[in-house]
Amino acid sequence: MEYTKKLTVKIIDIDADKPIALLNSKTASDLLAVALNRIDVKNNGVSKIFILDITDSLIDENTIGIYKDVTGITKLKDGDKVEVKVVPSPSSVHHIVKKIRNNALNETEIKEIINDVVNDRLSEIEISAFLTAVSINGLNLDETTNICKSMIEVGNVIKFDVPQVLDKHSIGGINGRVSIVVTPIITALGYVMPKTASRAISSAAGTADCMEVLGDVSFSVKDIEKMVSKVGGIVAWNGKVDLCPADDKMIKIRHSLGLDPEGLVIASVLAKKKSVSATHLIIDIPVGPTVKVRSKEEVDRWASTFLIICKDIGIKAQVVQSDGAVPCGKYFGAALEAKGALEVLENKYFDNFAEKSCVIAGRLLELVERVEPGKGYDLAKETLKSGAALNKFKEILKAQNGRIFSSEEIPVANYKQEILAKDVGKIVGMNVSNLTKIARTAGAPHDKVAGLVLNKKVGDIVKPKELIFTIHANSKEKLKIATELANDTMTDTIKITQEEVNQ
Repeated sequence: MEYTKKLTVKIIDIDADKPIALLNSKTASDLLAVALNRIDVKNNGVSKIFILDITDSLIDENTIGIYKDVTGITKLKDGDKVEVKVVPSPSSVHHIVKKIRNNALNETEIKEIINDVVNDRLSEIEISAFLTAVSINGLNLDETTNICKSMIEVGNVIKFDVPQVLDKHSIGGINGRVSIVVTPIITALGYVMPKTASRAISSAAGTADCMEVLGDVSFSVKDIEKMVSKVGGIVAWNGKVDLCPADDKMIKIRHSLGLDPEGLVIASVLAKKKSVSATHLIIDIPVGPTVKVRSKEEVDRWASTFLIICKDIGIKAQVVQSDGAVPCGKYFGAALEAKGALEVLENKYFDNFAEKSCVIAGRLLELVERVEPGKGYDLAKETLKSGAALNKFKEILKAQNGRIFSSEEIPVANYKQEILAKDVGKIVGMNVSNLTKIARTAGAPHDKVAGLVLNKKVGDIVKPKELIFTIHANSKEKLKIATELANDTMTDTIKITQEEVNQ
């Protein structure tokens, strides 16, 4: 028979976003409990599993501290009497250890891990261990497929009363928020495109970060259904609607660790596409020496896995390989990249960012057989140039409680630092990873207006003291550190050769 102890509840005024209980060290010792054990807390016949933390002074003996965000589940309040006992770790912990030892996980084991992540049965340390094991040892095709399907099973699915739901996704690693341009092009042509997007993990801004500069991005499933029914599309944050709650919980930890393991990225992307009932999908894989995918071999592997799983879960998909060796547009940072998207929609210029947007939108139009193969780009560019995409975007933005409808209204940082060329030469390369690090050091993406603006592009000739890029920051200290980083890495960040100038 398990040892049970009756304790008095004390509600702790801290939001933990997970079921955590706090015991005095003497009480924990009496229960034979240690930190990170699971304890069962029963009140009026209702049980809830908590992850245990231990203190010497914050909680009295024979008292249990319950963080306030979970009291709605257990209906606990100060002074309640509860029965507490230690319970074994879930079997998913053993599966995580199995993965740490580089053994493949079967379908049942993966389902148990994903279910325990969603139901808060795993601590952040245990989830971190799983993510680390996956990052080091990788996932095979079956594991990736099973993670994707398990994520779909435990999340919400938004359904639309249309035969075709279009979507696109970039695996990231580069600047330029193509989704903000592609979505209004596609919806202006009469298609449904519920674009749910993530926040930045390792980039200077995610699509949701950029869109949040312009309007709201956090919506319920009912909100999304209503908005898409009205205007055809949205660009919203996927972390609010519990479409893939397991993935959302893991992304928080991936973000803090800076991890983007290949199998989990693929499973995450496709689970979220299936959760919005996508029927047709373009997957953008930027390829370059400093982004996530760096070789043809890697592209082929990513593309093959994406397409095999898409077929398995019923999504018609194509992969587009884009150039990740050069920046996509001139902006890095949430507000700045939002400005760039608006400028393209406003037809202020047509750069490589606009070009990429039309390529991806065109491939989507070909995938749904709106036009013959090779003709999609022309229709996408025509829709952009005519102003139809801008008008549609304003409709979408209005539905999302838009605050900014013009590129001229984008807020700017308090401080700027110009980075100048030292010698004459031709720019033959730009290190996207370094530019991203400089923008993040300046405060991006947390500070929406932080980032950098390129004043030159690959192929340009520069002269001494000519402006190459400008760093934007709201903090003098962050601006100083970002400037030092820019100067220290300049020869690798902006590759300039004098040879081609002298010829």
